[in-house]
Amino acid sequence: MAFEYRRDWDGKEWQRFSKQLVQVRHRPQNVQDVPDRVQGDAGLEFITSDGCCYQSYAPDETSDVAKAASAMKAKGARDLRKLVKNREIISKILGHRKISSWILFCPFLDNKDVISHLQTVAKEVKEAGLDFLATDFCALVQSQEDFETEYQQLRAKAVGAPLPIKKPTPGQLEDAHSKLDQRVEDKLKRAFPFDDNEKAEKRKKIYVYAHVERENVLSDLRDEFPDFWEASTECIDSEERRLEMAGAEGDTAPKQINSSIDRVANALKSQVPGLSEKQVASISQGQVGTWLIECPLDFQEPNGK
Repeated sequence: MAFEYRRDWDGKEWQRFSKQLVQVRHRPQNVQDVPDRVQGDAGLEFITSDGCCYQSYAPDETSDVAKAASAMKAKGARDLRKLVKNREIISKILGHRKISSWILFCPFLDNKDVISHLQTVAKEVKEAGLDFLATDFCALVQSQEDFETEYQQLRAKAVGAPLPIKKPTPGQLEDAHSKLDQRVEDKLKRAFPFDDNEKAEKRKKIYVYAHVERENVLSDLRDEFPDFWEASTECIDSEERRLEMAGAEGDTAPKQINSSIDRVANALKSQVPGLSEKQVASISQGQVGTWLIECPLDFQEPNGK
C-alpha cells in the first residue's frame, strides 16, 4: 500500500513543515527565509543559494480536485507576477544571485492544469526582462511526493535521543490529582461502568500519570525545540476543536478514547516527524488524560441517556 501524505494543512503549519523539507534538500545554511510581516514576502518564501525560490501554499479545499487546482493556479499566478511587480525589492534581496527555478510548493498536486497554467504565467514573467532571472528560468509545482527522500530523512531525525522524557514527580502527580473533581470521576464511571472501586482508582491514576508526562514532554519541547512544540500544540488544538464541534468517534468509550489517541498520534507523525515514537505516544496518550481533566472529552451513560 502506497504511503498517504497528509493533505489537510493550516497555512502556517504547511509553511513551517515545507521549510523543514526544503532545508533537508538544500541544507539549512543554504536556505534564506523571506519575512512577510512587512509588505508581504514579495512572492518568495524561501530562497536557496543555488537559485531556487519556493512559495509554499496549502489550499483550504483538499477533497474537491477542481477547486483545489483553481486555488493553486490563482495563488501561483498571483505570486509569480509579484516578481515583476516587486522587481526592485527582489533584486535587493537576491543580491548577485539569479533565480533559476520558482517553485509553488503544495502538500499535494492532483491536476496537471496547474502546471500548464503556471508555465503560461512564467513565460509572461520571462518576457518582462527581469535581470535577476536566469536564462533557463522555469516555474514548477511540487508536492510532498517530490520530497519523499527528504520526508523520510525528516521522519528518521528524532529528537528523542537527546531529550529524555521526565517521569512525573510525586508533587506533579499530587497537584494533578487535586484537579480531579467529582465531575471528572463521573466521566470515568460513565466510560467504564463495570470497573470496581480498585480498578477505577487505578485507571484514574494511569490517566493522571499520562497527563503529567505529556506536560513534561511539551515543556521540554518548548524550551529546547520551540518549532516542534508549536507544531505539536497545533496538532492538539486541531483535534480539540474537532472534538468540541463533532464529538468523539466511536460507539463505545474505549473506541472514542482510542480514536482520539490515534488522531493526535497520526497528526504528530505527519506534521512533526522529528518526534520520537515514545514522544508521540506520551503526547497523544497524555492528551486524553488532559481532556478528561479539562474537557472536552466526555461519555454518555451506559444506557445512552
